[in-house]
Amino acid sequence: MKKHIISSLIAAAVLSSTTAHAESIYEVYKLAKQHDPGLRAAAATYRAENEGVTVTKGNLYPNISFSGNLGYSKIDGPSSDYSNQSNSVSLDLNYPIYSPALGYAVDAVELSYESAGISFDNTEEDLALTTLTEYFNLLIAQSTLQTTEALVKSTASQLDRAKKQYEVGLASITDLQDAQAEYDSVRVTELSARSDVSYAQKALYQRTGREIQSIPQLAKDYPIRLDPTMTVDSLIAKAHRDNKELRILNLSVASAENNVNIQKANGRTPTVSITGSLSRADDNYNNAPTSMQDGATNTSSIGLGVSIPLYQGGAINASVRQAVAEAESATEQRASSLQTIELNIRSLYLELQTAVAQIEAQQQLIRSRASALEATTAGYDVGTRNLVELLDAQSNLFDAQNTYEQYRYNFVVKKLSLLEATGDLTEDKIKELDKWLIAKN
Repeated sequence: MKKHIISSLIAAAVLSSTTAHAESIYEVYKLAKQHDPGLRAAAATYRAENEGVTVTKGNLYPNISFSGNLGYSKIDGPSSDYSNQSNSVSLDLNYPIYSPALGYAVDAVELSYESAGISFDNTEEDLALTTLTEYFNLLIAQSTLQTTEALVKSTASQLDRAKKQYEVGLASITDLQDAQAEYDSVRVTELSARSDVSYAQKALYQRTGREIQSIPQLAKDYPIRLDPTMTVDSLIAKAHRDNKELRILNLSVASAENNVNIQKANGRTPTVSITGSLSRADDNYNNAPTSMQDGATNTSSIGLGVSIPLYQGGAINASVRQAVAEAESATEQRASSLQTIELNIRSLYLELQTAVAQIEAQQQLIRSRASALEATTAGYDVGTRNLVELLDAQSNLFDAQNTYEQYRYNFVVKKLSLLEATGDLTEDKIKELDKWLIAKN
């Protein structure tokens, strides 16, 4: 009986029932990308900003317009009575050959376009972290349910044994009641675990648009360790270069500084334009005085126009001061976000170090509790330990095994969060992780 209990506990902790095709973590991520409206919105914004660059750059090139007019007029007075049919066409040119404000405006939309591209990448990376976290939440929930089901099965076996011993007078009514109470307790825990699995599945369904019932498990030999060459300083330096939120903030500062130049150019620099026009007007009079001749009139003109802002009631200087204040605000917001990002990286690195130690200690705890259960089982068989002690030892081993699996999964999630914080959560990293996820037997 002793050997049977120990072997069944260990086997139950690693096996689960056979299910349908398992969705790999990369497949789930691809489904999430196809299903996520936020990512599609970011892509559309990126395309719109690209067109905005073309629109604004168009203002730097010659603006040529065509106009035409067809009309009829009737004059009926005491001294004259005539009519006129007229038509005219005109081709007009406006070409700004010197306009600092327009140049800075192009810089502004190019910065917005670059920011939209990084924002799209950031949305994609955030989606990856969210999807992978929900994926591992399902793994954690399924692992807990697995362990709980095994505990229910083992406790049911003990309850059945207690009933049989009670029937032949080898166990007291107290032992039977204790076994029944423990069985009822773990059954309640099992219901809660099933609910957690259902919730995690619904979260993935919301994320991917597909029912995902079965997913691979993390391989038992997945390396629980940190790269010895990795330091907090190197991680922070990488975040300064590659963290997408920080890159967006850098562009926000550049855009705000460029806006200062725009406001100065709008209020303090001239705009020089070449203007030109070609037009033709045709008149066809009826009963008109001799001074009014039928025929066509052709007109052409070319000029150089200069526009210089001089005074707008103090609005020019106020606009510059406003832009300077906004640039200062953007700089301080970037500094604040940088502090948050650095603190997050330091915290994640410390949590990973702690997780490595916890997992190692938890492995030893499992061995200790397995030995304790073995000793308690032997004592129960010879009458030196009671059923409550046996059930407690059994529950302690299951708890240790379940906690160990949760530590392992949480270690992976924290590594993913660290990759996201340093701007390195790429599809290649997801595929690399996928290799450590194996289908359940």
